[in-house]
Amino acid sequence: MAILKLFSNPPYLERGRRYEALQIVYLIKITLIWFLCPAILFAGYEWELVDKENGIAVYAREVRGHSGREFKGVCLVKQPIEVIGSVLSDIPSYPKWFYKCIESRRIPSENTSGHNLLLYIAIETPWPFSDRDVVYKTAVTIDRALGKVVIDSAAQKEQFVPLRSGYVRITDSENRWILERISSARTRITFINRTNAAGPFANYISDPGTRDTTVRSLKNLIKIAKDPKYAKAATK
Repeated sequence: MAILKLFSNPPYLERGRRYEALQIVYLIKITLIWFLCPAILFAGYEWELVDKENGIAVYAREVRGHSGREFKGVCLVKQPIEVIGSVLSDIPSYPKWFYKCIESRRIPSENTSGHNLLLYIAIETPWPFSDRDVVYKTAVTIDRALGKVVIDSAAQKEQFVPLRSGYVRITDSENRWILERISSARTRITFINRTNAAGPFANYISDPGTRDTTVRSLKNLIKIAKDPKYAKAATK
């Protein structure tokens, strides 16, 4: 009888059942945390307000798989969305307002169109560091019904432009412009920017450089948008 009892309900089977029960309880707990407390799982990736400057709210957050932080600037301007769009479309004029930009041009390519293009940007970098340059693949999405424009740019590793002497080529950078129509004369602008400055001192200069570029570019954009030529261009 003892042998029959052992085989009908062996101790190792009981241990296995207890282990399975513990696994189920663990999975239930994880599921509850996932649905009820998502902030716990993604606490390191939430935007954090780090500054408010001249009507611009500045946020920062860590980015999965990257050492540097991503910065976001948000502001509300008294300009129609068409005017801000005209400024961003005027690529040769970027050095007049985009922070530290010393050259900007569109790169001719068979695979580009009005809403998909390649941009070359050269950036002045403070001494003793070398100047930087970057080639962005840019995509423009326009939602007329929502009154929203999104411009996404990602740095390219492919050498669409030959490497230049005295410059360090940036190949790890992403930025996004979001324009939202609030009214016929008011627009919310959001600029999100993450850039690894490349080179041996990238970790030292990437974060402060990205933050300054985000904030000062927005400030300068607000100023240059007052140029009458952009209001005129917006009506065409």
